Amino acid sequence: MSLRISDARRLLIKIVGTEDGLTQSGLVQKFRAFLMTKVKTYLANYIKQNKINIFEIDQKLTEMSASLQETLVPDFNEYGVSLVHFFVTTIVKPEEDAAYKKFKDLHFRQYADVAEAKLRQSVGVIDQETEAQKMVIESKGLAQKRMQEGYTYQQERGFDVAEAVASNEASGNMTNLGVGLGVMAGVGSTVGGVVNKSIAGAMDTQKKEAAAKCPKCNAEIPENAKFCLSCGNKIEILSNDEILCPKCGKKTHKGKFCSECGAVLVTNCPKCGIGLQANAKFCPECGISLGGGNNE
Repeated sequence: MSLRISDARRLLIKIVGTEDGLTQSGLVQKFRAFLMTKVKTYLANYIKQNKINIFEIDQKLTEMSASLQETLVPDFNEYGVSLVHFFVTTIVKPEEDAAYKKFKDLHFRQYADVAEAKLRQSVGVIDQETEAQKMVIESKGLAQKRMQEGYTYQQERGFDVAEAVASNEASGNMTNLGVGLGVMAGVGSTVGGVVNKSIAGAMDTQKKEAAAKCPKCNAEIPENAKFCLSCGNKIEILSNDEILCPKCGKKTHKGKFCSECGAVLVTNCPKCGIGLQANAKFCPECGISLGGGNNE
């Protein structure tokens, strides 16, 4: 601190008294004892009111000095002395005390943990933003590629589905192929058109293979026709459990004999013995030619 006498008469009355003289160092010594009582009380109240952490108190020395000087000015004025400057330079802390060391460690560890958590959070946010930017850039690149090559995202997905169907082990089966391609047909306009044509062609082939034939002249018969267009033979409409007798040409239930003429409908292959239809020309098991006649 630095002091200046503002009222010499008051100073003489209050302090000098019966002494022969008063030096500057003597004056400071007298006021130091006076300050020990005042400063401790003021300092404790200031720390409490401002909620200053003991581990951060060194950061508040300038503020505390200004506040304490303002508080002490009236006390010095009573002695005719002006308090020109007042500085708190050191706050002595119990550094060797075990409890103080423990709380100090907890205090700084708490701040270190918070700082580390904030750092991890910031790094995580940066990583997410980087990944998002990467996805945006990749999407723009793919969109530019599709535009240059002349197809859309929906069409690209259609190509992927077509490739998956083509590699499917069951894709050779026309039923499975029809279902798979039918699903694909709605994926993209370009792929859909190609697929629809493929399905239509496959179905037409199946219909041709399944077309009925006249049992008399073996000519193809249009669907739902009642007479053969080639020979005029009347066409019998058969259910799933009916066949035409190869001998009399009448409808009869599937079995070993015709219910109209008694002709044998099922015979055995002379070579391998498998059961055959009476009008079979070749054995489906061993391939032997049967001559197309009845093997009664």
